[in-house]
Amino acid sequence: MAIRFEKYQIESLKMAFEESEYLTKEKKIELVRLTGLDMEQIASWYNRRRARKRAKESRGELERINKDLKQSVRERHEHEAKLQKELRDSKKREAELQDENQRFKHQLTIVEGVFVSDESPSGRGDSMMELRWIKVGHTSASNGL
Repeated sequence: MAIRFEKYQIESLKMAFEESEYLTKEKKIELVRLTGLDMEQIASWYNRRRARKRAKESRGELERINKDLKQSVRERHEHEAKLQKELRDSKKREAELQDENQRFKHQLTIVEGVFVSDESPSGRGDSMMELRWIKVGHTSASNGL
C-alpha cells in the first residue's frame, strides 16, 4: 500500500510544480532536502501531477468540442425544420397552381365551346366570334380570372 505524503510535503511539491512542471537535478535535490522524500517519490509525484493536468485539460477540450457539436446539431435540426416547412409550402403552392390550371383549362374549354357554337355558315362568323371573345374575355376578367 502506498504511503501518503504529509501535508507539508504536498504543499512543497505543489509550490515547486507551480514554478515549473519539470524538475531539474538541482530542484530535485532541493525538494529531497525540503520534504524528506526520495528522488523517485518526487519524480513519480511530478509525473502523476503532469498526467492529471493533461487529463483535466483534455476533459476541458472535449467538453468544449462536445458543446460545439451539440450546437451544430441544434443548428442542423433548425435548418432541416426550415427546409421541411419550405418543402410543405412549396407542395401546397404547387397544388394550388394545379387547381388554378385545371380551372383555366375548364374555362378555356367553355370559351372554345362558345367559339365553335358561334361559327355559323351564315357569314357572320368572324365578327360574331370577335364579339363573343371580347364578351367572354371581359366577363372572365371581371370574375377575377
